[in-house]
Amino acid sequence: MSKPDSAQTAEVGYCISSQDYLIFLEGLPSVRVNDVIVNSKGNRAIITALEEEKIEAWMLEGTNPKPGDSFTVLKDGLRVSLKSDLFGRILNPVGKPKDGKAGLPPGGEEIDIDAVAPGIDCRELVNKQFYTGLISVDTLVPVGIGQRELIYGAPRSGKTPFLLDVVVHQKEQKRICVYAAIGRSEIDVREFSENLQKNGADKYTIIIAATSSDSAPLIAIAPAVATSVAEYFRDQGKDVLLIYDDLASHSKYMREIALLAGRIPGRESYPADIFYQHSHLVERAGNFNEKRGKGSITLLPVIETDIENFTSLIPTNVMSMTDGHLLFSAKLRSQGHYPAIEIDHSVTRVGRQTQKFIHKVLSDRIRSLLAEYHEVERFSHFGTELTGQTLLTIKRGKVTELLIRQDSLTYIKPEVQIMLLSLIFTGFFDDKDTNFVLKFKNEIIKQLSSENNMDLVKTIDTMTLEDLIEKLKTKHKNLEEKCRP
Repeated sequence: MSKPDSAQTAEVGYCISSQDYLIFLEGLPSVRVNDVIVNSKGNRAIITALEEEKIEAWMLEGTNPKPGDSFTVLKDGLRVSLKSDLFGRILNPVGKPKDGKAGLPPGGEEIDIDAVAPGIDCRELVNKQFYTGLISVDTLVPVGIGQRELIYGAPRSGKTPFLLDVVVHQKEQKRICVYAAIGRSEIDVREFSENLQKNGADKYTIIIAATSSDSAPLIAIAPAVATSVAEYFRDQGKDVLLIYDDLASHSKYMREIALLAGRIPGRESYPADIFYQHSHLVERAGNFNEKRGKGSITLLPVIETDIENFTSLIPTNVMSMTDGHLLFSAKLRSQGHYPAIEIDHSVTRVGRQTQKFIHKVLSDRIRSLLAEYHEVERFSHFGTELTGQTLLTIKRGKVTELLIRQDSLTYIKPEVQIMLLSLIFTGFFDDKDTNFVLKFKNEIIKQLSSENNMDLVKTIDTMTLEDLIEKLKTKHKNLEEKCRP
């Protein structure tokens, strides 16, 4: 007896009702959650829930089906051709280009939307520093390779320029970057991509974009797809930077889907499993051993929220599942600070253990100086008489704040960062005003990076901070000559 034709024995499901992108089907007795189904027009949907009498699915593409439309299981599932050259491309979560370039070859590697995070046996300690090229981060709030550091703050607080800076600076580290644009406008995504191209960062960056003009299901799966892309390179032993921009928008679309499906709402009307949804994603990042290719995924999830909602459900949830956070301030941004990070309210839980010894000691002294400066500055407003030591603290505090400000798209090497901030404790700036710092800061950085100081750059890791301060004192005369008007 001949084998029956597979087309005749395939399971079929029929749409019984639909609400926008949400459809309900009957049939498909052996289907599972996260299976991909397809209708006669080739439009795909993903199974999201199995109920007693019906199946729930989200349409990923195409128009909304009508009752009676048939669906079959797509055995290949959701696949994206990751072996193709994806760098510099903008793709939606199902692998279709959004940059006007040619489409990807069919097939490719399967994307597991609900992949389980690797266990503790696959992980290593976070013991190497992730350099951003920004003084305020690398010195005061350091991030480790494999760390998960939340980026949050109000709108127009400089988060996007900061992310652009970090991605562009990974050229120095030869690190792959995956940027997930979640619910962002198409104009914002296009502008971000163009800025990457202008600075040559498109050669190692992939953008997975589900914009505000896309359907809610595409936006809902965007971070999971971006994470799968990052894991593909991680398994090859690569260090990957993964950015979710942003999880607040993702939460709102997840809430929309849950309310449309008629699920019982939780706090602030978000679905009851929203904590699971985000922690399930965040836990997939980390520093991994040979079992996972000895690669890493450093995660920077973003949450944009106003000052009144800093303690609402989503920011506090994500804050609890990450290894620290950088708080961005719109007020500092409006005053010309860049990056506009509130150092006193930012935290890194594992980053400081990755710093080199001299960098860590310097960080402690700078943070102590800034804390003392802010305290005595408040008292100085009362008109009390200040001692010479207090005036020196105020002077050095002001100089420090000016030095940790940085022009966008400027990379400062860690060794130069250490020398620049150590210069504060040599007395070099004590007899100079703030205008001198503003005018000659870039020249000082240039001189510290020059061939004349290569002896310090090469040996700085083996020196104590006090030894470095003494050596920098011998450089005063040369620096003053270079900084003459």
